[in-house]
Amino acid sequence: MKKHSKNVIFRILEIFIIAIWIFPLVWMVITSLKYENEVVTRVFTFLPQNPTLHNYQEAFGSTYILQWLINSLVISVVTMVFTFLLDAPIAYAFAKIRFPGRNILFWVVMAGMMVPFQVLIVPLYLQFTSYGIINTLLSAILPRLALPIGIFILRQFYEGIPTALEEAAFIDGAGRLRTFVKIILPLGKAAATTVIILAFINAWNDFLWPLIAISDSVNYTITVGIANFQGTHGTEYAMIMAGAVIASLPELVFFLIFRRKIIDGIAMTGLKG
Repeated sequence: MKKHSKNVIFRILEIFIIAIWIFPLVWMVITSLKYENEVVTRVFTFLPQNPTLHNYQEAFGSTYILQWLINSLVISVVTMVFTFLLDAPIAYAFAKIRFPGRNILFWVVMAGMMVPFQVLIVPLYLQFTSYGIINTLLSAILPRLALPIGIFILRQFYEGIPTALEEAAFIDGAGRLRTFVKIILPLGKAAATTVIILAFINAWNDFLWPLIAISDSVNYTITVGIANFQGTHGTEYAMIMAGAVIASLPELVFFLIFRRKIIDGIAMTGLKG
């Protein structure tokens, strides 16, 4: 009986926490379906009196929001692909190849997670300006290509793969590269999927660097575009919320499709709290 009571209390707490987390999202959607005079009023109404898609039509009609979505999608997909192509072999080298200074170099890479990105903004901006790639999508892609947490996740997983599998491949005449491609990568699909998804979400949500690196409104990412959209339309909160909903949908769909992959991948990497 006592155990049952504890379970009930925990379930109530879970529902309460979930409700707190999801309420702002629900409020955002509801507000986007209201006319502006329903939002800015002294009479509070939770549900829209006259639901409308006018704010969405206005968002697509008066801004480059579709182009911003395309820009963010290009940046996120390219970042996602190249992050994995860079992180996977690096993680494999740290996990399976013995070389002098391996552990020291690994912790140097991990230390990159503790460096605030803000301290790199000025050097990056000056460097990209000298290269002539500032104010382009490439300038938004390059700083996010390597993901230290991705290297860590993949390394943790690769270390758990039996060395006997590699040795058998070497005996059969396979080289290091072929062993990595044919054996290690297929076995590490769960961890790889986790890194790919994290890279996509990280690139999609990036705001500060694209805000600084891109000044042409046509080249904005969706996060930067919505921020400027807010400044442009001032107090038109309903339209701002419509833009926020549009910006959130691709990422939400992406997460819902691959949510099990994220959970399974992290669980299989051997991460411990």
